[in-house]
Amino acid sequence: MKEVKSSLSLPKKFEAEIAGKKLTIETGRFAAKAQGSCTVQYGDTVVLATAVMNKEIKEGIEYFPLLVDYEEKLYAAGKIKGSRFIKREGRPSDEAILTARLVDRSIRPLFSEEIRHDVQVVLTVLSVDQENDPDIVSLMATSAALAISPIPWAGPISAVRVGLVDGEWVLNPSYEALEKSDLDLVVVGTGDKVLMLEGGAKEVPEEKILEGIEYGQKHLKEGMDLIAKLIKEVGQEKMVIEYGEESAEEKVLREKIEQKIIKYSEEEIVKLLNIADNEERAWATDELKERLEELLKEDSEVSKEERVKSLKLVDEIIIKRARRFVVEQEKRIDGRKTDEI
Repeated sequence: MKEVKSSLSLPKKFEAEIAGKKLTIETGRFAAKAQGSCTVQYGDTVVLATAVMNKEIKEGIEYFPLLVDYEEKLYAAGKIKGSRFIKREGRPSDEAILTARLVDRSIRPLFSEEIRHDVQVVLTVLSVDQENDPDIVSLMATSAALAISPIPWAGPISAVRVGLVDGEWVLNPSYEALEKSDLDLVVVGTGDKVLMLEGGAKEVPEEKILEGIEYGQKHLKEGMDLIAKLIKEVGQEKMVIEYGEESAEEKVLREKIEQKIIKYSEEEIVKLLNIADNEERAWATDELKERLEELLKEDSEVSKEERVKSLKLVDEIIIKRARRFVVEQEKRIDGRKTDEI
């Protein structure tokens, strides 16, 4: 992997107006040692995003090690703890965990699954204006930090929140407007494609929700254009990670493990796909993996290394079977038909 030096130097600001409010991205002021860093301000809500990637490969893992850490501090709302309060950091709040997951789901699909280098994104809320939710600001900050970094990532992305107040669409509604809104929808995408959706609603027709998604997607362009300017000015050359092609021996090994998994669990996988409840299916999947691991331990033809690889292959096989299940049964795993939302 080629190491690329940071091109961040003098502070630079990039601004655009979205939903009648100024969105400002600033680079070169904080976290100069990070491979990608920026602050994003929307209204008076400000979030600092930093992105780093380890040069060394993390050995012994079969997944992409991405960590998103979202940190909220009381000082962001102008509150300073007195002497009676414990000042040590505790566990993150539920809201912080949910925001970190929101960001993770939005950026993870644009990384190669083959990456085995630790990648860490840290989001620090510097200021909250009690009007603009930091989650959308965090998504924009993450996108900007990764986009200008040398970390191999197929972004950028843009994000907006869509509300429906008195029958009218509202882009990036305030907290006050959200309380009156029939819909709270977060749309994340690359401009021409929607990448991630999260939302909640009252009794809103499906057609209205689809209309809200289209409305949000249409307004992703402003954020995408702003980050494109940022990349042009301060973007760094992306690292090149060479992935070794699967050798003939590795291919034979993978096929051998797949055959073992199918031999031991073909019928159970089919049963899994008929469980509509997500939680029940997750429990059943974990139980299947545990039983499969025990069966493979007893199999003298399967080594410890092959057992480790088998657990990852179980998920891949379930996904393949799920696709076939949807086509053959003309329904999704949760029981919905293919044309139902």
